[in-house]
Amino acid sequence: MIRQVFACVALCALAAPAAAQESAAWPERAFVTIDVPFQVSSNSLSESVSLADAFSKTEKDVFNAAYGSTKGAMFDIGGGVRLTGSFGVGVTGSWFRRPSDATFDLSVPNPTSANKPRSLTGTATSLNRQEIGTHIQALYALPLGKKGRVMLSAGPSVFSVKQDVVRSVEFDESAGFTSIRLNQVIIATATNTAVGWNVGADLTWVLASHFGLGSTTRYSRANVTIDPGSTTASVSRSIDVRAGGLQIGGGVRVLF
Repeated sequence: MIRQVFACVALCALAAPAAAQESAAWPERAFVTIDVPFQVSSNSLSESVSLADAFSKTEKDVFNAAYGSTKGAMFDIGGGVRLTGSFGVGVTGSWFRRPSDATFDLSVPNPTSANKPRSLTGTATSLNRQEIGTHIQALYALPLGKKGRVMLSAGPSVFSVKQDVVRSVEFDESAGFTSIRLNQVIIATATNTAVGWNVGADLTWVLASHFGLGSTTRYSRANVTIDPGSTTASVSRSIDVRAGGLQIGGGVRVLF
């Protein structure tokens, strides 16, 4: 997806007429940005599952999980072409990967005593979260002195999310079924893709004819639903994941 969109931007650059109207804010024909932003939004998530117990049909097994913050550094590469005056189009690809921990609790009925559930708690560590974003942008440049400019952007975003989640919790039962203790946690990787949106502003300071430094601020968002699967066929699980968020960083600009 990212490669195809970058190819479209390159074709636009080739197709743009050489005599297209320039502007003081955007004198070059095209640019490339390479940035290392920091994703400020934590994008934590949670899940709660309840299902009828296999033995005590009138009681339920209850599972809850909370996945921690995934904010941190990411990588951006993008580009844009001027169509006319201060207007243009662009695309930015973003990549983010971060581990986090999840806390969970499980409650299951006691097969020998009604309404006396047994419970356990635990932590699953180093669960990876990956987001790949393709941000398509309409661009408008504003001058900022003789060497600087602000590039405003907005458009749709496509997010592909890959998240490690707790698929099941296996436990051992004590003699007399009075308690349960954790045996192992089964981890699965769930993936999905969704369309959202982005708005942003990019500040570029030109140092040479084809080179500059810049800072970027972008807010992007998409709501992605992932399904980690279940060991019980009758249970349908879905977890709502917020992709994107506020990203602030900086990097280099190559001007053509």
